[in-house]
Amino acid sequence: MNCEGVLVAAIQKDTANILLRSLSPPDYASVSRHFTRVACAPRSIIQPAGQMIEFLDFPEDGILTLGSDAGARAACLTALVGREGFIGWSALMNARLSPYHIRAGREGASVLRMEINPMLQRMEDRPSLRASLLRYVHAVMIQMTATIVSSKTDPIERRLARLILMHHDRASGDHICATHQDLADMLVVRRASITDALHVMEGDQLIASTRNRVVMRNRPGLCLVAGDTYGVAEEHYGRCVASLFGL
Repeated sequence: MNCEGVLVAAIQKDTANILLRSLSPPDYASVSRHFTRVACAPRSIIQPAGQMIEFLDFPEDGILTLGSDAGARAACLTALVGREGFIGWSALMNARLSPYHIRAGREGASVLRMEINPMLQRMEDRPSLRASLLRYVHAVMIQMTATIVSSKTDPIERRLARLILMHHDRASGDHICATHQDLADMLVVRRASITDALHVMEGDQLIASTRNRVVMRNRPGLCLVAGDTYGVAEEHYGRCVASLFGL
């Protein structure tokens, strides 16, 4: 490996984005010079629904929420994306209008940003890069399917347990920055229902909850509450993309 290759490998190793770290060194080298690090303000809208997708964002820190474009109705959570993946994938499939409202969480986010056209060219030149990115997109589709099934069949307690686990997967520690209203909005339920469910979880010593934060105390116990609503998408990611969730 020449000096440039050694430098690129060192940069790849240091990135916090798991998907980028999982790429082969040649695939990563083909895209690395196109990245710009961008800080996203807390609660900022990164990609409004219905607008052109101009770039891909690979989070290194923070959690991005994808919400449905529900018009006048309440917009429910569609997916969570953190350092395991990227946003903007619709444009890689020739769908340049964003179907989602994408927003940074309450702690903001740091992303590696790349314009769409250079990535499309790199994917054309490198089938292995295309395959790696599309495997992640498939994992997100499984996450979305699990969300739909859970929203139709599971009680609030199980849905909330799954949501907390998904945030914990993408957080940098055991503290999850979210208010009761944030969680209620994601699940499209009353805030009082979230507060009641959190109190039960606290009583069972699964979490600690304050006005603006949830702290994980017993992850295995919370997994039992979530049951089979959680784990399918995460196991698929671990098999097909990279190890992250520890399942």
